[in-house]
Amino acid sequence: MRRGLLAVLLTSLLLVAAACGSSSDSGSKTSNASPSATAKASSIEAVKVTGEEGKKPAVSFPKPFKATNTESKVLKAGTGEKITEGQQVVVDYVGINGRDSKEFDSSWQRGQPATFGLAKGQLINGFVTGLVGKSVGSRVLITIPPRDGYGTAGQPQAGIQGTDSLIFVIDVKSAYKPLSQAKGEAVTPPANLPVVKTDAKGVPTTITIPKGATAPKELVTQPLIKGEGAKVKATQTINFHYVAVNWRTGKEFDNSWKRGNFENLPLGQTTVKGLTEGLTGQPVGSRVLLIVPPSKGFGQDLQNTDVKKTDTVVFVVDVLGAQ
Repeated sequence: MRRGLLAVLLTSLLLVAAACGSSSDSGSKTSNASPSATAKASSIEAVKVTGEEGKKPAVSFPKPFKATNTESKVLKAGTGEKITEGQQVVVDYVGINGRDSKEFDSSWQRGQPATFGLAKGQLINGFVTGLVGKSVGSRVLITIPPRDGYGTAGQPQAGIQGTDSLIFVIDVKSAYKPLSQAKGEAVTPPANLPVVKTDAKGVPTTITIPKGATAPKELVTQPLIKGEGAKVKATQTINFHYVAVNWRTGKEFDNSWKRGNFENLPLGQTTVKGLTEGLTGQPVGSRVLLIVPPSKGFGQDLQNTDVKKTDTVVFVVDVLGAQ
């Protein structure tokens, strides 16, 4: 799955995201696959979790832990709605390698819950399988074999080999369904700004830079649709669609609509400060035109694009949700 430039340029990496082609579509206890002949299968009951509610748990188990199938266990039952596939979930979590008991990812370590789209292909399959049907407010233990995790390729960046089973403890904070596109009152922008055209479905198709115009030196924030939801905070993760154009060349270099999936962006973690500043305070449901000068842009030349670190970038963003 191709990820957008904004999702890549974060100050920290979320390793629950699925690696391209590393994970199959199987992922439940009904699978007939079996561990290797030399590996001893482990039960989820062998994993012990301790710690105060809402704080990072301590996890212990006999090494190496080898899961046969994805299993999940509710350690503390929540009282919220049942989670369904396709929702956005806001979670605190820790991920541990069953081979050596080393922690490879933790939202607690970053000091901020993570927001994920709960869909196979976007997350590792076992993470999705283990959470669907659980209640918001629950603490859930999930054990995942390689085929439902990162597959035979593993995740070398995190020290995960292709034969490693994974263990997660997850606190589910909330779950919700974002908007499909901007929704609210249309706003007529000034005539000197880039012109945004949309198709019959209201999706932005082209951004035309004013001919002969000089790129502004300061951040420009112009609502095109004023949403009706709560105002976005700088500490939140937003769900958003966007298209991005280089002011200097007029060429589009990134477009989430064309990929078919919106992105999740922790505003406090992106290196593109113009996005954080420009989107903070905008109501959910808004469509916003942003003109981002180099001082608040990517801060580097973008590979496989025409964008230089000295370029001004134009974004059109639909704010679909925020948590």
